[in-house]
Amino acid sequence: MSTSRVIAVANQKGGAGKSTIAVNVAAAVGERGLRALVVDVDPQADATTMLGIDPDVQPRTLYDVFVGACELPEAIAPGVAPGVDLAVGSERMGDVELTLAGEMMRERYLADALAGQLEDYDLVLIDCPPNLGLLTVNAFCAAPEVLVVVSMTDRNAYKGALALLATVNKLQRKGVNVAVTGIVRNNVDRHRSTYRLLNEALAEARLPLLRTEVPLRAGFQNAVTAGVPLVHFSPDHIGAQAIRNIAGELAPLTARPKVAA
Repeated sequence: MSTSRVIAVANQKGGAGKSTIAVNVAAAVGERGLRALVVDVDPQADATTMLGIDPDVQPRTLYDVFVGACELPEAIAPGVAPGVDLAVGSERMGDVELTLAGEMMRERYLADALAGQLEDYDLVLIDCPPNLGLLTVNAFCAAPEVLVVVSMTDRNAYKGALALLATVNKLQRKGVNVAVTGIVRNNVDRHRSTYRLLNEALAEARLPLLRTEVPLRAGFQNAVTAGVPLVHFSPDHIGAQAIRNIAGELAPLTARPKVAA
């Protein structure tokens, strides 16, 4: 049985920064001497491009895994950052929901693809599409934990978080082992009234807020443009330090001891 911690990083709306959080947390975990895998199921393939990989030139992607053309290891780009591997995303993942719609056990395809493939990783982060469709449900069925990224500049973010939580609760009632493990407050500017309103609403709903908040800074976009995680692009950046704190909340401080052959 795998001892990897598997977390789906989700938000039902675009622009929350979930791909940025997933990629940077993976990089921060890699800095700790741990092994991380980013699984990019988002048809926008943002996590893939953020890690400097062009999905159009990759021989295999997650799309090929879902349609049965290959197994997961063939779709993995190794060493995209120190300690980080990537299950390569593809725009063609948008076709997968149509392909799976008529299949039996369609919500279990990703879980089956990951089964037996995660032993080398301490943390697996599944970057979900910005909706609550079939690919996101696949991620929730594959990951016991969900990390919800909320943009603190979006007045509708609270409603989105509640809708996502409702989907998780529905899956729990159907026997799926999944729960929201934390809420990441992203794009934080404490001087904005939107931040204060959202913070109060999230607290009143008793959602599991991570202690660390990620500040609204241009450095993240600069790193995206460079195709390098911010924690490597600008290691001393305040945003990079926040990401490392989140990694500390999610992952053990030291790598697992390796078993001698």
